Amino acid sequence: MNIHKNNFLQLITDIFYIIFLYLLLLAKIKITNQLDSFHFFFLGVSLVISWLILSLYSSIYRIERHYSLLVIYRKFSYQILMFTVALIVIFGLIDYSNIEIRDLLTFLVTFISASLINRLFLFIYFKKIHLRGQNLINTIVIDSNPNTVKYINSIQQRKDLGYRLDKVISSEEMTNNKHEIFEYFSKKFMHKNYAVFYSLNGECSRDLRYEIQNFVQENYINFYLIPDQNLNDDTSYKLEFLDHLPLINLNAHPLKDEFNKVVKRTFDILFSFFVCLFLIFFIFPIITILIKIDSKGPIFFTQKRRGLNGKEFDCYKFRTMRNDGTNSIQATVVNDSRVTKIGNFLRKTSLDEFPQFFNVLKGDMSIVGPRPHMISQDIYYSKIIKKYNLRNYVKPGITGLAQVKGYRGAIDCDKDMEDRIITDIFYVRNWSLLLDIQIIYQTIVLIFKGDENAI
Repeated sequence: MNIHKNNFLQLITDIFYIIFLYLLLLAKIKITNQLDSFHFFFLGVSLVISWLILSLYSSIYRIERHYSLLVIYRKFSYQILMFTVALIVIFGLIDYSNIEIRDLLTFLVTFISASLINRLFLFIYFKKIHLRGQNLINTIVIDSNPNTVKYINSIQQRKDLGYRLDKVISSEEMTNNKHEIFEYFSKKFMHKNYAVFYSLNGECSRDLRYEIQNFVQENYINFYLIPDQNLNDDTSYKLEFLDHLPLINLNAHPLKDEFNKVVKRTFDILFSFFVCLFLIFFIFPIITILIKIDSKGPIFFTQKRRGLNGKEFDCYKFRTMRNDGTNSIQATVVNDSRVTKIGNFLRKTSLDEFPQFFNVLKGDMSIVGPRPHMISQDIYYSKIIKKYNLRNYVKPGITGLAQVKGYRGAIDCDKDMEDRIITDIFYVRNWSLLLDIQIIYQTIVLIFKGDENAI
């Protein structure tokens, strides 16, 4: 395994936790003969070996110094899922009469808790070391492209990432003083704590780039390429392979991963079922009566919206307007005369969105995601806002990052919609279950505090 030196301690502690907790488990079991002793010894060894083998697939110990805590925990979650399956299989090899399911669950939960805390401690510890200027990788940046300054700024401003800027070498300097610079490399690379960032599609020739790359790698120094593509919040990179040939996927995002899809869908179903069971069936009758008393018309308002990959679906809401024939084509504005008295209350408290939990159970929507717009808005803004449709890479949500950030309500100008789209695309690129939970929490706070942007 290619283990980063900062994560070797994590590997040792994980193995220690497995062995220590397994011994505690055995302490509660009555071992009556030598055969039982052999079985339990074999199972303990199997647990350790399984953890090590699975770590090869999850890359749990291949963590670079610049990785975020979220990336570390995501790798750990995948490892734990596989290890849980292995645990069930391994303990299925022996008679369960000596082992209680409760003890197995205690073993697993305790191990997960201890490992998560330990990873958090090590993450904070090494960040503090880096901030003190210790254990930093000296970085040499060669040539330049439109993104080079961004990388240099990150290295200089974010010492916690673990890098120190040693030297910036221009294409002109590299070309005219190649011999002197290679001598400089030879002296510096003796220390090994160096990395070279090379700017793609700069002014240096291709032959010179390969010469630099070969020299750096022959000295066992990490060589990184700075891409020249536009880097912003709507661009993601993922290295993939066609047979043995590398490809860079620019449309990668977390919810393209099948495991992440399952996690988000499972959370959506469980959360929606809870809401439907404990809230909606209590609130529905009250809202139904209030809507009927307030104005004539149906209880629900159904409108076509665009969802995942632009596919249309029927979006459900409680009716909050008088039906004058424009509700499906004209967006709501401040002090809209079509909104009823009870409709105004439902909008201010977001109760009008509750029927969309049925959309979630049907699979058309998610609890959290970009809010679905009217199709007429989609058609109009997709023509004037760059990469508008990237928000449809994921399912639309009952609530979203844009809503809790204040980008909700009337669209008074194109800039209002542009701010909303930028936030939606950021969510698509940076999805995580923790982010969803945070957005749900902020939404609940806004419901009780009141949102001045709600109309």
